Amino acid sequence: MRALTRDSNSSDGYYYSGEHTPRNYNPFSRVIKSEQDILAHNLDTTQGSSPSLGLESDEFVSLLTGKRLYFALAGLDALLFIAALDLTIIATVYVEIANSFNALPRAEWTVTSYMLASTAIQPLYGKFSDILGRAEAIVVAVLLFVLGSVLCAVSHSMDALIASRAVQGLGGGGIMSLIFVVIADVLSERERGKYIGLFTCTWGLASAVAPILGGVIVQRADWRLIFWINLPFCAVALLLVLFAMRLPRPAGSVKEKLQKIDVLGTLVLLSGTVPLLLGLSWGGREYSWTSPLVLGCVISGVLALVLFFLIEWKVPQEPIVPSRLLAIRNVALSSVGHFFYGAAGYGLIVFVPQWALLVRGATAISAGVHLLPFSIGSVITSVAGGFIMTRTGRYRRLIIVGAIMLCVGNGLLVLLDQNSSLKLQLGVLFLCGLGAGACIQPIMMAAQAAVSGHDMAAATTLCGFLRSLGGIICVAILSSIMHSVIKTGLTDLVVAHPSYIFTIARVAEDQSAIYGSGVPDDLRAQIIGIYTKAMRMSFYALLPFSILLVVSTLGFEHLELNRQRKKTIT
Repeated sequence: MRALTRDSNSSDGYYYSGEHTPRNYNPFSRVIKSEQDILAHNLDTTQGSSPSLGLESDEFVSLLTGKRLYFALAGLDALLFIAALDLTIIATVYVEIANSFNALPRAEWTVTSYMLASTAIQPLYGKFSDILGRAEAIVVAVLLFVLGSVLCAVSHSMDALIASRAVQGLGGGGIMSLIFVVIADVLSERERGKYIGLFTCTWGLASAVAPILGGVIVQRADWRLIFWINLPFCAVALLLVLFAMRLPRPAGSVKEKLQKIDVLGTLVLLSGTVPLLLGLSWGGREYSWTSPLVLGCVISGVLALVLFFLIEWKVPQEPIVPSRLLAIRNVALSSVGHFFYGAAGYGLIVFVPQWALLVRGATAISAGVHLLPFSIGSVITSVAGGFIMTRTGRYRRLIIVGAIMLCVGNGLLVLLDQNSSLKLQLGVLFLCGLGAGACIQPIMMAAQAAVSGHDMAAATTLCGFLRSLGGIICVAILSSIMHSVIKTGLTDLVVAHPSYIFTIARVAEDQSAIYGSGVPDDLRAQIIGIYTKAMRMSFYALLPFSILLVVSTLGFEHLELNRQRKKTIT
């Protein structure tokens, strides 16, 4: 194998020496800044390290240029839109859907089951696409998403709908992660920023359209149409991608490819993430955090994940998460940053609509509209940041500034109450959006710039997995706090006003009932005060995640963004 050595006179900072790498070199004898350093110091690739950072040949580059490139990106953008639209629509109308089955207490599981499945599956897609091929992985993800959509549309019970949403999540998680893997395949690091910024516009558009579209469908048609509309979008998008995206296929026969799959690692990873996420979802809501079921799920999940990383370190030929990645400074920091970004960002996205529902008396549909300032702010800075990275090749300051703005914005959420002015609401959420949009791209870019093309998919999907995991953990903690404060407050209210016991019980069962005609004004004011306190305590709990996000961004080291594509498929 050719060794890769630094050369300050070359366009990318490296040249190929043609010499074989020595076997006695220890790459961890100093701090590793990037996988480029590993390769530049001749790490032997026969012992589990990554292949060279070879740049793509002219033959490959010619496969995706001009119209073909734009068609491929348009197809990926359409897939991103429908996946984001589906997730956001359900988050705003799940109460109405649950009411059609008379199953309001389990309404949140239509969202939770999707998130659990999509989070658990994300790390697998990256390595499977490396082994089997990008197109094959995308087809599997889209077909699972379509299958789940059809099953949701024909569901006639809440149990069937929850299970169908999990199937849909298996596909949605793959779509969300593979899109950014393929972007890394077809665009250089310097080109990538502006295009990812435009993709973020698509996410913002989906988030803005979803509450309105969901409201129209629920009020004027059948909620099942929400799932049926996925089919034509997915069909057109998939045809565009398959027609235009002519990426090289991984070498080897089908049998050889299947033999490379890390079956043991896959099983252990799923056996760890699924019970861990279930325990976090149950804790504080359906079961006490100290219940044997919740403790058993969380402890067994954590132990299985520890075992997974030990297996990945020692056993497989093609590990799902190569252990060498976590020895790279920017990859490790990006992984931590994605975890806290997911917590800080997703906690806000979930609990601001909850605040609008409980404190401001918004409907389940209009509550999602309160996130419009956040969406607009994130689109502005994401697009601007993408063009800045493309023009300057720099991203470290964007990460830090964005994290600080998101942290300050999340801190200001504690000021929101029933009497908050529209200016305060718009200003706080717009600031949060500016911060979220400014740092999400650069955090991912920091990891991608630090690894070889061979590890690009694994690094990208690892970051996506940790971002989703951070969001689920944060929401579980905030939900537990919110429900605990509400339960305590309503219990004290029953003691103080025993004549209202049935009214309070009805509100505890259906929190939107507080704004019904049967609730006296004085009682309503006290209950709203309890809700306000519960939301404020939840927003306080969100702040540590935001602060840790800022701390995690301070250690990033700038690595120059390459103007040529890395070879990501071998």
